Amino acid sequence: MTLLTSALPQDRTDRILLIASAILALVYLVDTFGVSAPFPLNVVIKATGVALLALYAVRQKHLVLGAGLALGALGDVFLALDQSVLPLGIAAFGLGHLVYIWLFAQWRFKAGARGGMSRILALLIAVLGLAMLNWLQPHFGELRVAASVYNGIILVMAVLAILGRAPTLAMIGALLFVVSDSVLAVRLFAGELDWAGPVVWICYYLGQAGIALGLARAKLP
Repeated sequence: MTLLTSALPQDRTDRILLIASAILALVYLVDTFGVSAPFPLNVVIKATGVALLALYAVRQKHLVLGAGLALGALGDVFLALDQSVLPLGIAAFGLGHLVYIWLFAQWRFKAGARGGMSRILALLIAVLGLAMLNWLQPHFGELRVAASVYNGIILVMAVLAILGRAPTLAMIGALLFVVSDSVLAVRLFAGELDWAGPVVWICYYLGQAGIALGLARAKLP
């Protein structure tokens, strides 16, 4: 609780943006339980919550972070549309993670290593991620290359978040993003975990929010 409270802004407009984002995320969560909003309102609700996080980052003059979050919001739009634009959704999220990789790399190489058990945790995440990627290969179909590259990118992002001295909230956000994408991949490509929609959304939104709140106002040494 102290970690989250310290990351919350004092500025009234910033607080309104974050509260509005959280409310929209909650509305979309209710939507996933069957209280469905009509199309395209459901798409607007889904994407706007993350878009407001991007706006919050921009207001903190963190334009690079804002760009990464905006790419996530764009990916939300593509994933909510027809399956034919799924590759565009993967591309948008992949570019967003490349932005996060750059940010976490800055913390790793300018602020130093996190130390402690971080190397063991990073290795564990990498091994589990590669094992899942290998298991899902037969299910990727025509998206085999794109999905494999994307999964490699998010693993690199998570490993850098763990190894570097990025704010703890941002690291937790990165790990939640990995959980969300892992469950989504199993559901989307393997056709399993039909019940996992709310889990995917909760972990995804909290992941984006953790990265946004963790990095937006943090200053590199």
